[in-house]
Amino acid sequence: MARSVEAPSASVVPPREAATPPPQANPLREGLRHERMAEPCVMIICGATGDLTERKLAPALYNAFLGGFLPSEFTGVGFARRDWSDEEFREHLLGGINKYSRNKPVKPAIWESIASSIEYQRGDFKDPAAYDELAKRLERIDRDRGTAGNRLFYLAVPPSLYPEIVSHLDRAGLAASG
Repeated sequence: MARSVEAPSASVVPPREAATPPPQANPLREGLRHERMAEPCVMIICGATGDLTERKLAPALYNAFLGGFLPSEFTGVGFARRDWSDEEFREHLLGGINKYSRNKPVKPAIWESIASSIEYQRGDFKDPAAYDELAKRLERIDRDRGTAGNRLFYLAVPPSLYPEIVSHLDRAGLAASG
């Protein structure tokens, strides 16, 4: 015997959805711009030819550019042992962005505007002269791009290398704050 299925009556009321209260304004943000922009600066990535830079840092920086969170004066400098040119380093970063970024593939016009702000300095982390060369490059960047000594050092290296790198940065006059 066939069962008949009755359609639900019009009097059936769907369950009420929980009402979400409207978001509260953050009193700590009062008077601040909604969007924050970093000051012109140089980000130096020690160990820049490694996996961390390719998989995480390059895509994150690209996405920050896309989102308008980095100023046009921002400059990225890779510092590592491989004997690469600026262009070879840029190609390495581009490959990482195209492979790992949530915003892949790279938009050619955006990449062209970013690529000129990426440089590479070859240097052995144990060689004090490498840090002197890095300091010269950073002085030129400060002069040419208006970064005024505002620098961020990202150590994409094993923690065992931190003390030596920081010591060499200090000796080369690159670890001063203020």
